[in-house]
Amino acid sequence: MGESDQNSGFPASSLSHVGGHRADRASAGLKLSAPDGRYNQFQRTMLQWSSLHPYNAVHVIHLGKAIEPVRFGERLNHVLSLCGLGNLTIDTKGGYFRFHEGNPECVPRIIDGGGDPLAALHHEMESQLNEVFHFDQPFTPFRFFLLPTDEGSFVGISYFHAVADAESITRLLLEIVRASFDETPQPIRDQTLRPSGEGRLPTEGPLAALRRSWSALARIRAMRSSFRPPRCKITDFRNEFSGYHLDVKETASLLATAREWGLTINDLCLAALLLALAPVTPGRFLRSRPHLSVGCVVNLRNDLAFSKRNYFGLFLGSFAVSHRVEGKISLRELANHVRVQTLAIKKRKLYLAAPLEFMISRFIFGRISREKQCNFYRKSYPLWGSITNMKMDGLCNQFDAAPIRDYHRAVSAGPAMPLVIAVTGVNGHLNFGASYRPTTIPTTEVEGIMDRFIGQLKSAGGQA
Repeated sequence: MGESDQNSGFPASSLSHVGGHRADRASAGLKLSAPDGRYNQFQRTMLQWSSLHPYNAVHVIHLGKAIEPVRFGERLNHVLSLCGLGNLTIDTKGGYFRFHEGNPECVPRIIDGGGDPLAALHHEMESQLNEVFHFDQPFTPFRFFLLPTDEGSFVGISYFHAVADAESITRLLLEIVRASFDETPQPIRDQTLRPSGEGRLPTEGPLAALRRSWSALARIRAMRSSFRPPRCKITDFRNEFSGYHLDVKETASLLATAREWGLTINDLCLAALLLALAPVTPGRFLRSRPHLSVGCVVNLRNDLAFSKRNYFGLFLGSFAVSHRVEGKISLRELANHVRVQTLAIKKRKLYLAAPLEFMISRFIFGRISREKQCNFYRKSYPLWGSITNMKMDGLCNQFDAAPIRDYHRAVSAGPAMPLVIAVTGVNGHLNFGASYRPTTIPTTEVEGIMDRFIGQLKSAGGQA
């Protein structure tokens, strides 16, 4: 480039490529003069987590139709450019952000599936979780990869999680895939795929916020009686990833059991995770901390005004459930105890208090040493793992450009917890993407946890 790029707003001489993305190192750390908006408390907490280790997420669509790699690369940049979702600048101190116009110039990675495409896919998903986005400079918060097969394609997107939630990313990925089958470039179909500047999480008024904030503080105090996950002895937050699934028959049986027991799949997953974790908690510590706690991520879009529900961004909350570890208990009995907790949380919308919890933790986290940051959450909010679930059929059933055979997800296990299970429902079956930190919970132990977790769900389905 021999002249200034008028679209990007950056001098041509200052542009360079970092990991396939355009970057302006000279502007790192500068405040934004005209930001598009400000990130909410969850997003700003994710920025803080990303200072220790990449806090990314990955989505993959398995298509029953081949995508031509060159066209895929062209069209993904075409869509990002039309949406204005490339060339992002973040003022990390204030949480402000701005998307600059221009072609983001992403280059998709082409993966060789060899003789085992699914194994190659899982390896790439793990790699993407651990690959850095340099957010201290202008960057494109997305990476793409394509794994061709004899019968179709795996199309993947890895993204800087603070930018968007799973629903926004699914719509963006579907838009890009649809564009990849167009003979000529077309305008975007989904007009919501643009930076909105609106990131505020719902509070439902000051009185409701005050009540929930008090409940949040009480919950934080109660959490301190939960058994802590293992100490992080080294500052290595590298993630490993494994994929699991229930087939259509197993999923149908599990759904029938959930209906019979008056439970949700989410309640069963939380209870199964508690049971799966119990064997790795040393009994000698349980007298002083008899509870075990796990978390759950909540989509808050239904709590937004109707006109804002499709905004591109991140609108998530969270909550935790706990149970005493001692003694034997069945999945049904434990799930009923979990259900009592989740019903109370939903009735009082206590998940809307999550922003206060994030704000308090972020305030303390930012004022302690890096060594103490590594174990901050295990002491103050001791969660062993978390469930993040999403049902894809509503979005995927509207897609007619190619048959969608499957959908896979992975979310980084960051400083807040050592294990995250992404539960994805698509085409009548369930996929489970387990991301974990092996320096906190060894791989062999995670394999045992996941085997017990999946075994509990299969066993429950067998009782339908």
